[in-house]
Amino acid sequence: MALSVTHCAQRTVRIATPKAILLLLVAAALCAAAGSAHAEEYSAEATSSRSAREQALKEIPWAKLSRQDQRMTQYVVRKASLFRRSPTHAFDCDPEVFNFLSQHPEVVVNVWNLMGVSNLSLVRRPDDVFQAADQAGAEGALRVMHADYQPDCRNTVVVFADGRYQAGPMPDAIDAHCVLLLRSASRRETNGRTYVTARLDSFVRFENVGADLLAKTLKPLLVKSADHNFTETMKFVSTFSRTAEQRPDGLLNLTQRLDKVDEKTRLELADLCRQTAAKLASTLRSDEAVQLAKLQQPGEDASR
Repeated sequence: MALSVTHCAQRTVRIATPKAILLLLVAAALCAAAGSAHAEEYSAEATSSRSAREQALKEIPWAKLSRQDQRMTQYVVRKASLFRRSPTHAFDCDPEVFNFLSQHPEVVVNVWNLMGVSNLSLVRRPDDVFQAADQAGAEGALRVMHADYQPDCRNTVVVFADGRYQAGPMPDAIDAHCVLLLRSASRRETNGRTYVTARLDSFVRFENVGADLLAKTLKPLLVKSADHNFTETMKFVSTFSRTAEQRPDGLLNLTQRLDKVDEKTRLELADLCRQTAAKLASTLRSDEAVQLAKLQQPGEDASR
């Protein structure tokens, strides 16, 4: 039986973007990174502490940014209205699936659109630029300034985003800039499963005093929403990976329905689903062979 869209997430993914800042954090987190109860094994608490902020500044790969990107990044981080380090999650995920979805966030958003759980729109443009918008008056442009992807998911990604929000009776638009740093790694556990660990640092600067004051007033709500969105995104990626392993035919059917993704990406996604399922099948056969070999070994008494 073909897998329906809803099978991709055993829990409903709720992505809320009521303000420009949330749109930026959701969309940029997807560009940097981008469920089920079993997806999450470990989670470190989120924080906005000075020490975490200073650590994040040191971890930005400044030398690998162009001079213009260095200036743009400094402009945001030096006088950021908000800083947030997301919860650090470790979740069951195939590294190749994680890297693919991180490099193709438009796939994740398109799946969400088909599932009916998000109105977010994310369109890929040339040169690693994305246009994001929701249906509540928020829009933004995001650019990947630096991306280093490794087979073991020891990745470092830096994203710059500009966003604007204007809706309802608001006399002026709210403009914001955002710099995001995503770092990830992976490890293979004793159960044979691979877990990916991901952490997102966000710096946000508002362009007018009123928006800056509003952001500081609403900071508890904003950071809570940002933490939730990042967590749900990571859980979704984990669920997508497990579905590719266990129900590849359903995902192959879903791939054909993606209407906001180019043909090349759809074909690559289809190949990835087949490879992921084949890896699991090979692992299971190896485990069964080991167990069979153990059963065929003579007992201690019989060998004497």
